[in-house]
Amino acid sequence: MRIIFHKLSIILLLSAFALNAYAEIKLSNALAKDIGKAYGFCLGQNYSLSEISKQYPSLSGLALIAEKEFSAAFKSSIEGMNTLMAKYAENEWKRIKKQLTNQIANSINIEQISETQARQFVELVRERAKGNIDSPVIETLLLFKSGYENNPEREFLDGFKYKYSTNGVGKAKGVAFSIDSPKTWVAKEGNRPNIVQKFVSDNGRGLELLLILIIEVPLQPGEKITEKDVLEILNPKDIQDFMPDGGLYLNSGKLTLENLPGFWVHFKMDGARVRNTFGMEAIMYTIFYKNKMIQIHGQVMTSINGEPAKRGGLKKYEKLFDLMANSFVISNMYK
Repeated sequence: MRIIFHKLSIILLLSAFALNAYAEIKLSNALAKDIGKAYGFCLGQNYSLSEISKQYPSLSGLALIAEKEFSAAFKSSIEGMNTLMAKYAENEWKRIKKQLTNQIANSINIEQISETQARQFVELVRERAKGNIDSPVIETLLLFKSGYENNPEREFLDGFKYKYSTNGVGKAKGVAFSIDSPKTWVAKEGNRPNIVQKFVSDNGRGLELLLILIIEVPLQPGEKITEKDVLEILNPKDIQDFMPDGGLYLNSGKLTLENLPGFWVHFKMDGARVRNTFGMEAIMYTIFYKNKMIQIHGQVMTSINGEPAKRGGLKKYEKLFDLMANSFVISNMYK
């Protein structure tokens, strides 16, 4: 069994080094555009509620409740967007906000809306307060929601997540599975043969990744990976075969997922891509299903070109990675 794992480690190294991990921490044009959309959405909503209260006094109480409910949920998001834009483009942001306010006032005519339609809108706002908002506005609001920045697992635990699933075609190699991801983590196709899918933080622009890898294990007919084999792998000497060259082992242990034997390993390493260097810290969850090795690989950037990333490291994202890994379900497990 050890010979098989040694061969697999070579494949794993190629996959692990295929990470497209470099990104700059700054206010990008794309993020500014998303903020403009979300901020305008909130301004338009508040303006509409205010006009409804004036036009239909009988709805003013419900409109106020809707406004308060939405504010309780997303006031911190609005403040966060405003703070970031003011920090990087204060004068331009003032101009944009004034322009948005004027456009909203000129485009919304409450007199053309019936009382029934107004009531429906108020109820819609109350639903929005629960997070029922179309993309990409909801993702932008969540990105700036108070408490989620320092505790990213809260977004997942609060139910702001989506389910990625595959029927096993292509790089999934016949393994149909699903996994849950926070709404602000964008699913992207892996750019190497063994990477089925990757999830990227900050609406696809962040420095944190979770990857799903599926690798075929050359087992003999009737042979399978057992807990005993996993214990052998966890030997300090053998566990190195599952880490990239240059990886510094930190910790490891057994795990059980989908009633399958497996292990986890925590390591850190330095790497380079083109002219950029980076430091990273990762936790890798590995399980064995039939003749497949399935890896859920969570990683964070700790430095870029020698400068600390200052994003909290693995300690900040470890709980979220555990939750995402625990949501992994093999669809045809018992077929």
